[in-house]
Amino acid sequence: MEVTIAYILERFFITAINYIPNVLGAIILLVIGLILGKAIGWFTKECLVRLKIDDYLPLKKRKMTSVSEIFSLIIKWWIYLAFLAAAFSEQVLGIKPISLWVESIVRFIPNIIGAALIIIVGYLLGEFISTEIKKSETFYSSLVSKIIFFFVMYVSIALALPVLGISADLVNNILLIIIGSIGLGLAIAIGLGLKGPIEEIAREYLKKKKPKA
Repeated sequence: MEVTIAYILERFFITAINYIPNVLGAIILLVIGLILGKAIGWFTKECLVRLKIDDYLPLKKRKMTSVSEIFSLIIKWWIYLAFLAAAFSEQVLGIKPISLWVESIVRFIPNIIGAALIIIVGYLLGEFISTEIKKSETFYSSLVSKIIFFFVMYVSIALALPVLGISADLVNNILLIIIGSIGLGLAIAIGLGLKGPIEEIAREYLKKKKPKA
């Protein structure tokens, strides 16, 4: 029994000693990832601030985080997770399930960035067209500008969803419901608004058609 316990303890310590370089390697990778993530995240934010991207998308006025901060955070965590996946890989700690799970997240982040860029471009385009229509100062310019902006944002979201692996059918169905509701509302409003004039026209028509005594 004593021999067995001694053998088990011996094997445990040998395995632990042999595993120390892997642990040190993982720690080094995580530290490098932390430093690189913060540095590249800061650099990304600085570039976006210098490009004045926040002026085009003033989210802070709506009590939201700025676009530069959002992209900086995404890039930062992308790098963190990439190095975390490397630390758990078979070559280092050898914990494959965690490594594969983190890698799947890392691979999905570019899709998030791509979808976000599509929506941002759509927002900027919608704002530009909407502003130009408002400048015309015609009677329906305000209403038309809102409709155009909504349509551009709808197209942007419909294009962004497949990038995330989500079917655009849901958005299409919602749009059909909205258009149907608006159409029904307009039909009812027009019907009620024209009720009086139509009755008057019908009365005049019937008077003309009545045979004279």
